[in-house]
Amino acid sequence: MIPLIPRYFIFLSSLMFGPSRPALITMSVVAAAAVLAFFLPRSFRRRTVALLGMFGLMLADSVLLVGATVYFMLTREPADLMESSRGFFELFHHVNFWVNTLGVVAAGCVAIFIVFGKSRVSFSKAFPQTRFLEATTEVKEMIARLASAAGIAAPDVCLIDSGVPSAFTVRANRRYLVTVSVGLLESLEESEVEACLAHEIAHLKNNDFAVRFLATLAKVALFARPLSYILEPAVYRAREFLADSTAARLVGGPDALISAFSKLRESSNLESALPNSACVCGLNGRRRLFGIFDKHPALEDRLRILREMKQN
Repeated sequence: MIPLIPRYFIFLSSLMFGPSRPALITMSVVAAAAVLAFFLPRSFRRRTVALLGMFGLMLADSVLLVGATVYFMLTREPADLMESSRGFFELFHHVNFWVNTLGVVAAGCVAIFIVFGKSRVSFSKAFPQTRFLEATTEVKEMIARLASAAGIAAPDVCLIDSGVPSAFTVRANRRYLVTVSVGLLESLEESEVEACLAHEIAHLKNNDFAVRFLATLAKVALFARPLSYILEPAVYRAREFLADSTAARLVGGPDALISAFSKLRESSNLESALPNSACVCGLNGRRRLFGIFDKHPALEDRLRILREMKQN
């Protein structure tokens, strides 16, 4: 919700009265956060903090600029200097105010829908075309063992009657459900299935649902700021990398996860068949033109980082 004209107006005022120290500090902090977010070597937890910090700075920046706009309009200092621009400036002040308001209201509606609507829907209603089956004893034991190793309560688990290899976590009825498809059990070895399930347990251990929820709300609130459409998927990708590394530690190394990803890459039509939260999403290796907007990292990047873990 960057105030377009107010920002330029403040910039012109700075040229007249000298540079604004708060503006310089804000720009310096944003630049530092960007460096931390994209150049921290394999520190995906810190990268997430840096990305969310940039969201926070953007929100604070919007609030400060709106406050500065109100101050200028009340004191009339800029208007006295640029009388011909007063009407133009006030018009865009009102536009900015309503853009800010719309973003906050939209974010609030999204939060209410997810917390009190979507997360309380039953699994059958959330996935009406999906047939859920009772999980096998082996899968239940895997989940219990992985959850114990991660130090969290064991989530519910079930099978999906589908030949498409898939493993993902959903939240419905105010509880989490880890699902694994019959196709995944048939396509992978036991250790590879365990690695895929460890990825889902890692999401729960790392509170990724909450982190991604905050990133999505920030993007909605800042819908008029183009950078928010890059930061939100960057947060998602960082959490996927973190889940991979956490899963590798839970199963004693990255070998099983590397093997599972390599096998699943051979499956066809994965992206069209899997939900966005699936650990095997995007494994067909296709590179998109606008990869910065993808919420799942490319397979090559995931495998490279896992191999580096193995070497270290």
